[in-house]
Amino acid sequence: EIRYATVYWNRAEKTLQVKNILDRSGDAYGFYNNTIQTTGWGVLEIRAGYGSQTLSNEHIMYAAGFLEGYLTAPHMYDHAANMYPQLIKNPTVRSGVQNFMAKQDQWTRQQIRNNKDDPFWRHAGYVIAQLDGLYMGALEWAKLHKQTPLSIFDVQFLNAVGDLLDLIPALFEYSARGGQCNVESGSHGKYQWDMGHCSALIKVLPGYENIYFAHSSWFTYAATLRIYKHWNFNIVDPYTSTSRVSFSSYPGFLVSLDDFYILGSGLVMLQTTNSVFNQTLIKQVVPESLLAWQRVRIANMMADGGKTWAETFSKCNSGTYNNQYMVLDLKKVKLQKSLDDGALYIVEQIPTLVEYSDQTKVLRKGYWPSYNIPFHEKIYNLSGYAAYVEKYGMDFSYELAPRAKIFRRDQGKVTSLESMKYIMRYNNYQRDPYAERNPCNTICCREDLNPSFPVPAGCYDSKVSDFRLASAFTATAINGPPVQGGLPVFTWRRFNHTRHQGLPESYNFHFITMRPIL
Repeated sequence: EIRYATVYWNRAEKTLQVKNILDRSGDAYGFYNNTIQTTGWGVLEIRAGYGSQTLSNEHIMYAAGFLEGYLTAPHMYDHAANMYPQLIKNPTVRSGVQNFMAKQDQWTRQQIRNNKDDPFWRHAGYVIAQLDGLYMGALEWAKLHKQTPLSIFDVQFLNAVGDLLDLIPALFEYSARGGQCNVESGSHGKYQWDMGHCSALIKVLPGYENIYFAHSSWFTYAATLRIYKHWNFNIVDPYTSTSRVSFSSYPGFLVSLDDFYILGSGLVMLQTTNSVFNQTLIKQVVPESLLAWQRVRIANMMADGGKTWAETFSKCNSGTYNNQYMVLDLKKVKLQKSLDDGALYIVEQIPTLVEYSDQTKVLRKGYWPSYNIPFHEKIYNLSGYAAYVEKYGMDFSYELAPRAKIFRRDQGKVTSLESMKYIMRYNNYQRDPYAERNPCNTICCREDLNPSFPVPAGCYDSKVSDFRLASAFTATAINGPPVQGGLPVFTWRRFNHTRHQGLPESYNFHFITMRPIL
């Protein structure tokens, strides 16, 4: 079912009015196509600031957020209900997280007020305006449907899911990254599922005929309520590089989380999560900082290249959601000619440090793989990976982790969009020697098939695009754990105790094309 809506800003009353129509003269307009049960994805498209009246940038962002909240509120309720028990295990955790987030929010708003002339903080203000709009739009929907509204904390919680994976262990001794899986089998024989792992690949053909990029998310299957979003906001600011973006996302998230973004600046951003095994580092987290989701949004808006993206993202590092970001600048890619310096920046964060470097020279050799192990030596060592290799073996080494070996062996087989899709959905754990019969020692993990301790978690999507498609903000995406090579379709039947409100009962979907149409 498709829902259309338009938001109008009433200057005199300083209020927003929403109508269930598509009116291009409105201040924000768009649609939400809820096809989650049939294709695995909802699709949201919003244009803001293109109406008949001229609005401030903050009002445009607020209106865009409001429209998204209004259109997707029912799914925001479901997604919050599903994610909450995954992260907030008891009331102590809840109050600790709430307290930290309230302080962080207060500090952020104070900085925005105090630094009106600073472009960085002005952009932070745009993001917060959109967040406030999102909350108010969902509230409007709740009023109309006589539902209990989502709280401000619910909306903050949704956007900070990635940050919470590191924030909760920083605040409490126990790990939020509970559940079970990624090879820590080693001597103590049990698996630890490290939440928020992913596989990513950037592949350039031998004659530079094309460049492909793709991402497969690993997380709890409870997170599979998916919305692919196309935003086009008319933000006029000399420091805004773009406010147009298409990305894979979730209800109530103003970020991708995966991450997979195609930006109007010619940049593509992919991300995979790194672990921080060093407890001393984890304790360095303070609320007087910007969460990763906020810094990603600011960098995505302001940056015109990989280096400026990295510099912007590095400011006010919270040390939460510690990731490897790959920023691919398609403006530096000249097909069949050259990959110019600056085409690929790798940016890695841990508490107290963000390290980045131009790694185009690696990409020129054919590919850049990413599989949850830090590339920069300093980050690798500070995070505690070297110690883990000594303790648990080569599965934690950058060069010889199972996915490093599989990508090295198979990336040369990528010659088309189809073969790129194939490698990103690849599992084959029963037959691939590098997987050693572990359904997660491979590109697209199925932890629910782990014979000793099945958990509804693993690789649950893939997004794939290339040079030409990206120029039209187009990608192809699939929701659900991989079934390639005869693996069983995942169904919730075996895992009914895991909350999965509003989710498909089973996942046998196909790749679908995502492109903006407004």
